[in-house]
Amino acid sequence: MSIDDLCEYAINFLLAGHGSARQLAVNLAERIPENPPLELVFILSITASGIEETFAGEGTAGLAADSWRIAALLGVDLYMMQNQGHAHAKCRDLLTYWQTVDRYFIS
Repeated sequence: MSIDDLCEYAINFLLAGHGSARQLAVNLAERIPENPPLELVFILSITASGIEETFAGEGTAGLAADSWRIAALLGVDLYMMQNQGHAHAKCRDLLTYWQTVDRYFIS
């Protein structure tokens, strides 16, 4: 999938109520396991920005804020992975980290 397709998927996922931004991050990592995990941060940021700009309103403000928060938490996880010597080049590495070290995203 292209970045544009993934961003569109992410916006639709949140707006349709398929889950939270945290669940979206896991879903995306599973969809693109060979891609760099910073791509997830980018997608969630574009999603948050797109929701803020296009769907402004009380109901969507929380979705955008949650997407920004999860994008930041992904950055924290990637920093911790790097500092702790974990593989961190691909989304599959992030999934492994979540399963073995930090279960916040998959709990």
